[in-house]
Amino acid sequence: METQELSLTHEGIKLKGCLYLPGKKVREKKSTPLMILCHGIPRKQEDKVKGESEDGGYPALAERCVKEGFPTFHFNFRGAGESEGNFDLQGWTRDLNAFLDYIEDAYPNSAGNFYLWGFSAGAAVCTYLASQDSRVKATALAACPADFKGLFPESELQNLLHRLRDTGIIKDAGFPSNSLKWLENIHSLSPVKYVGQVAPTPLLIVHGDQDELIPVSHAYQLFESAAEPKRILILPGAKHQLRKEEEAVEKCLQWFKKSDLPR
Repeated sequence: METQELSLTHEGIKLKGCLYLPGKKVREKKSTPLMILCHGIPRKQEDKVKGESEDGGYPALAERCVKEGFPTFHFNFRGAGESEGNFDLQGWTRDLNAFLDYIEDAYPNSAGNFYLWGFSAGAAVCTYLASQDSRVKATALAACPADFKGLFPESELQNLLHRLRDTGIIKDAGFPSNSLKWLENIHSLSPVKYVGQVAPTPLLIVHGDQDELIPVSHAYQLFESAAEPKRILILPGAKHQLRKEEEAVEKCLQWFKKSDLPR
């Protein structure tokens, strides 16, 4: 396996990511869609569940994907991790699109085709991109919200901004310049509005029935609004962070391997 650190400056914001590739002999045999992992909104360290084990994060998941035969890329959206900027969900959609454009040139073996595997708010971003971009050949949504109005109500706007500043994904004191408009932009990207347009791209919706942040009812709303081909997988006992649930990871990878998906 080879890794390549990538950085991209988009809208004046430096974004960081890493490309994980199988060995050269494997890459030379065939062109394979590139797996893109999209994280959710980070949590503060002290907000993590007591006793929760570290699992190596998205780099470990990327390595797992490569072992299963998928060249993989993961990155930090604006405001998160090593990337610059401030959290803005519409900005996240543009970040993902910018990386698709960049990697299409940087990694020609993908043939400009991508698999999207998103988690929580990252899954919301994947829903939007998959509904707009024909380069997306399959999409898995893990713990995806159906809408944001109930999760981020206007009445809790100041608390939300405080929490995101405390977490560190809103860095600048003057951001957002118009907090109500910023929240409206989040609400406008509710996945239930776009999931019906993902077809004919294959869609997998996976959710834990013990999700402590996004009720499992969101998964059923998405599934009802989606068009074929679609599949829903509800995992008994699973909580929000599905990348830490072995059953979720294994079943998502097996779904991506299905013969009716482009490889």
